[in-house]
Amino acid sequence: MEEMASSNLDRLVEKENPNSIKLPETIEVFRNLKNAKRFAIDIGGSLTKIAYFSTVSHRRVTYEGDSSDKDKDPSKHTPQENFSYESKENARLHFVKFETKYIDHCLDFIAANLINSDGMEGKSIKATGGGAYKYANLIQSKLGLS
Repeated sequence: MEEMASSNLDRLVEKENPNSIKLPETIEVFRNLKNAKRFAIDIGGSLTKIAYFSTVSHRRVTYEGDSSDKDKDPSKHTPQENFSYESKENARLHFVKFETKYIDHCLDFIAANLINSDGMEGKSIKATGGGAYKYANLIQSKLGLS
């Protein structure tokens, strides 16, 4: 019994603490921000959370070879392939969080990359949380909102 308890304790000691969530580089996190269709920000006392909806274009090429070509020598292959090209847009929902003490930098980034984009023309930005009230003047001045 004592050996079993010791073994369990050893495993617990050897086990590392889980790593915290590591966000990719800033550019990677906001890679589809220019394609944002909807945008919201929740400003809390310690964390600010951003959610935005964007579209991502995907292109795919598929090959449909002639089944009679399967037994042919590849060097004698005549190009009778059929290629099919498909392009479609998928929706993607993004979540980003950061410390509220960096709200100035965040608003500068949003102003530079989102506010003047064609996708946001005539759209509103939703802001919630106590910080939305606390930083209302800063948000209005940085983003040019009324």
